[in-house]
Amino acid sequence: MKLHLVIGNHSDVGKARERNEDYFGSFSGDFGNLLVVCDGMGGHKGGEIASRLAVETLKNHFEKLSEDFNPAEEIKKALQEANDSIIETAERDSSLSDMGSTVVLVLIRDNLAYCASLGDSRIYLVAENSIRQFTKDHSLVQQMVDSNMITEEEAKDHPKKNVITKALGIDEALEPDMLEPLELKENNKLILCTDGLTSTVNKEEILEQVENNSPQQASQKLVDLANERGGADNITVQVVSFSSKKPAEKVKAISGNNLLMYSVLIIALLALTLVLIKFEVISFGKEPQKTLENNIGTIQNKTEDKLNSNRVIHKTKKDSIVNESVKSDSLIKNNEEEAIDEQPNER
Repeated sequence: MKLHLVIGNHSDVGKARERNEDYFGSFSGDFGNLLVVCDGMGGHKGGEIASRLAVETLKNHFEKLSEDFNPAEEIKKALQEANDSIIETAERDSSLSDMGSTVVLVLIRDNLAYCASLGDSRIYLVAENSIRQFTKDHSLVQQMVDSNMITEEEAKDHPKKNVITKALGIDEALEPDMLEPLELKENNKLILCTDGLTSTVNKEEILEQVENNSPQQASQKLVDLANERGGADNITVQVVSFSSKKPAEKVKAISGNNLLMYSVLIIALLALTLVLIKFEVISFGKEPQKTLENNIGTIQNKTEDKLNSNRVIHKTKKDSIVNESVKSDSLIKNNEEEAIDEQPNER
């Protein structure tokens, strides 16, 4: 049974940093599905460049592969390429000499998840309403916890909690943690995140959000929760859920410009229809051909009536002129007769 994926993600600069040095990506192709989260570090812009460079190098590596490959081996090769790329870039620019990046990576292929990590970014697995951390931090405080020097609770506020022991761009010889392939099941969920989330939000709270929200909503709410608690670091979260049901296709939203264009078009069509109805060019409830013939006949009749009206007007005017002329002649004649009658008799 093939499982379908739903992926959600969100990243935020937080409340204390000027720029977001986290970077993430989710990609799909013949190789399967690839999810990556990186947390950059070092220099003025070093961390921002390192995390982006890592994600892009990993993406490019898998996109060049054929369908037949060994997932674990290719993950190692891809991470080594990312490591080499960061080191070479730093060597060309002295201002980037201290840059590096953590990385957590999940390659999903044939219902199996192949996971790898370097640094203190994490992967969590949610299954059967429980959550467990699937990766181990490569950090100084984790080594101290493993050596029973401090407790996990003490590690949360330890002054050295940001010191990491493994990352991309630190050493040429790379030793990532490669976890055993995870067989995915219905309703399983994976969470990839940076320490900007886990330093303030515990795993029980992460479980609550991913169990009660869609992957996208859960990612947003987890980032918001970290910001509500100070947002001392950049925060990045990716959540992926697995289901035998194919997710419904999203309806493409109409952009503001398109909505305006469609509104204007509809109004113009309505206005044109009203004009045609007013002048009886179109009519409802009649046969199309008869309606057209009737409209043509109506127009012809109106034209003839107008012409006849014009003739009457012209005739009336002409008659008025003639009548006036007759009246004038009669008046002149009468005047002449009166003049004759009024002449004195000659003696």
